[in-house]
Amino acid sequence: MNQQPGQGPKERILTTALELFVEKGYFNTNIPDISSSSKCSVGSIYHHFLNKEEIASHLYEVGIKKFRSAITEVIDINEHPKKVFKAIVIAFLYFSEHNKSLAKYLWLARHNEFLSRKVTKPTVVGFDILGRQLTKVIKKAIHNGDIAPLNAEVIWTLIFGLSLSYILDWLDGTAKVSPSEIAPVIAEASWSALTSAKA
Repeated sequence: MNQQPGQGPKERILTTALELFVEKGYFNTNIPDISSSSKCSVGSIYHHFLNKEEIASHLYEVGIKKFRSAITEVIDINEHPKKVFKAIVIAFLYFSEHNKSLAKYLWLARHNEFLSRKVTKPTVVGFDILGRQLTKVIKKAIHNGDIAPLNAEVIWTLIFGLSLSYILDWLDGTAKVSPSEIAPVIAEASWSALTSAKA
């Protein structure tokens, strides 16, 4: 397991659960598995989490926050929208490559199969910092005539659709070129999709 020195019980539980969910699958992992691999007692696990579903939900929410933070960091609202959108695509691919287990969990684990309560979806703009910055960039791009006044969900699909498709292929071993290596090509293609949608 990839536990880090100095991790407390809750962090060890989450690290272990992530690895087991990715390796064995959510439905094939149980609390005793997490207990054994994390070196935390079953009682300790239930002290921190109500059940396995809550662990899964917490992992998903933490993962989405990390993902959204990584995207937020590359947005400079003073830059040209083309540069911003391309930076977002590259950040998405870089995040997925450098957080492979977490990316596999977020993008392949089909979180909606076991997360019963409403959680933040990665492609919802929202009212957080990312949402506010993206809204400004999108409005600027529309105002400048760089992109058409499209629905936000369509814009998100044009920005992330190619990236997500590639990441899914890379995570399951179909695509061999690393995401960071192909990122500039996918970023350019995503921008082309955004601008051609003006027609």
